[in-house]
Amino acid sequence: MHLRQPLQLPKARELRVLIHARFSTEEQRQSSIDDQITACRAFLDTSLPKGTKPSQVTVDVIKEPEISGEIADRPGINQVWAGIESKRWDLIIAEESSRLYRHHTKAGELFESALDAGVRVICPSDYIDTADDDWPDRLHMCQMQHARSNFYTRKRIERAHDGLWARGAAVGNTVIGYKRRCTVPATETEPAKGPFYDEIDTEKAAVIREVFERIAGGETAAEVGEWLDSIKFAKAKWSRQAKWTTYNVNSIIRRTIYRGFETNRKKVSKRKLRTGKSEYVWNDEDKIQSRESPHLRIVSDHLWYKANEVVDKRRVFQKPVRGAGHPLRGTTRQRRGLLAGVFTCGVCGSPMHSHGKTDGVYRCSGAAKGTCWYRGYCMRERVYPAVLEAVVDAVLSLDGVRDAELTRVRELHEKGGSLAVELKKLDKEEKKLVAAIERLSAAVESGDGTLSSLTSRLTDRERDLAIVRSRRREAEEQAGRKEKLPSAAKLLQHLEAVKGQLLGDEARAAVILRQMLDGPIRVIPYMRIDGKRVVPRLEFTINLAVALPPGVAGPLRQAAPAEGDPPAGEPAVMLQRTLVVNAFDEPQLVKHARVIVQQRLAGKTYKEIAKELDLTEYHMENCARIVKLLEAAGLAEPYRRLTEKPDHVPQWCSKHWLKAGERKGGGKRRRAS
Repeated sequence: MHLRQPLQLPKARELRVLIHARFSTEEQRQSSIDDQITACRAFLDTSLPKGTKPSQVTVDVIKEPEISGEIADRPGINQVWAGIESKRWDLIIAEESSRLYRHHTKAGELFESALDAGVRVICPSDYIDTADDDWPDRLHMCQMQHARSNFYTRKRIERAHDGLWARGAAVGNTVIGYKRRCTVPATETEPAKGPFYDEIDTEKAAVIREVFERIAGGETAAEVGEWLDSIKFAKAKWSRQAKWTTYNVNSIIRRTIYRGFETNRKKVSKRKLRTGKSEYVWNDEDKIQSRESPHLRIVSDHLWYKANEVVDKRRVFQKPVRGAGHPLRGTTRQRRGLLAGVFTCGVCGSPMHSHGKTDGVYRCSGAAKGTCWYRGYCMRERVYPAVLEAVVDAVLSLDGVRDAELTRVRELHEKGGSLAVELKKLDKEEKKLVAAIERLSAAVESGDGTLSSLTSRLTDRERDLAIVRSRRREAEEQAGRKEKLPSAAKLLQHLEAVKGQLLGDEARAAVILRQMLDGPIRVIPYMRIDGKRVVPRLEFTINLAVALPPGVAGPLRQAAPAEGDPPAGEPAVMLQRTLVVNAFDEPQLVKHARVIVQQRLAGKTYKEIAKELDLTEYHMENCARIVKLLEAAGLAEPYRRLTEKPDHVPQWCSKHWLKAGERKGGGKRRRAS
């Protein structure tokens, strides 16, 4: 480019120059920026007046690698704007105007602002120089050419993707559970070349299959996400965060590729004209591409539809609004703790909400609103270990009956379990659906009724038939496959592993606990027999089948009678346990009272007991008051359950009273509210 207006050196200072360089994507050459800077420096050297010394020119460089010029808000271009406003440079050089902006409006604003600030802008390849009067026309024409170049480039990429899709090659990012196979392997000098084809990753496919089974079994997406975090299952490499969210899990359930049916362009990229940024929007249904890929099937049709049906039923809105009109668009979701969602008040059924970070406590949310009379607290630091220790004890108690469990499972294997009954039921359903499809097909052919309604019903019946046949194939395969039962030593080893997971990472413990729970963990208020304290106890039921290996737990679950059925053939071992756990630190006064009651039943006197336990006279008198109340009532338990609000409560089990026992030397206790 030959300048019609030559460069002039300022008087009494150096010429301040900015060289800007940018390229769009990581697929382009990384040396592109260096080439641009070299070309701009060469242009500057040839355009300066003869005899210009290096000390008379200062050059700044701003690089913007791997970012599109269509984006209006970029870190590099923002520095250019700031430099123009502060008049930091006298001259800005870019190889072409698209390096600054590939955005017609923003490019015009930048050039106009620079000219108003007295900054000259030159783009040698576009023959643009703001010192010339015709620079707006040149900028307008060059920006149009750059925009059309992008337009035709997008069309070429779209055409290439259509060709790959037609050939059955991979299009888009790699889905979790699959891996890419190249057509031309990589060499020492050249990378692998396509077209690329997807194939199943065996290790990840097993996890994906279990995700579907857990969702179909009733687990929530948040619980499955915590399980995936606990086993450190990696997300896609382009994920913004490592933790699994509810949206991530539901996205897996919604993907049809896992049942061997691929779709493409369900969403398309749409560029915002003002900002230049792109967002994905739902595509028109007639433009969505699909193809059958049986070699990519990971789950059966039955399991896929069942998991999706569970997710559909959990929708707050059965017909959700998509796009910007969705009520939860942009809403962040917090991760769940150990007891989140399963910790409730035993009086009113309201959730127990956590308060505080350091001295965290749980309190009934109904009490905070004034709808529940129970005002007690549960210290988080005592609830967590108390619940986990009780569950661990219940799990390890299975060791005492492991031989009986294995014997019962062998009997169930010999009888064939409930698979024979299920196969008979599936045969009956299949015949019923086939008959319904034949009737609907005949109605469609004869034109009897509304055609759209008949076609919709026919599609639903065909889908149901595919699910039933898929379930039947699974049942037949399961009936013909005899799983090897673990030995007693292997069973004990498995129980010890479950114990380690419960007492180890909290995220993994939360997953196992929710799998075992049969209902919520309820906080029940109990009053001490002397009426001076109301304390919390936790009651919950767990199903220990989760702690057993799959080969043992499966037959025992099948043998258990369904709800409403007669109890025919119950398992030899009760897998359900109801646990009662103290959520408070029982004082020595009550602990000694329990021992004294037992000693009194053995015929010992108070003096003999005090001497044996080494108790002071004052402490013995206090214990004796509780013991006399227990003896008068004929009870061995010093706490009674509260079903309604007591007339007078001298002391609720507050967070201050709970912490009082930890103080050294006692100290004055604060009065609870």
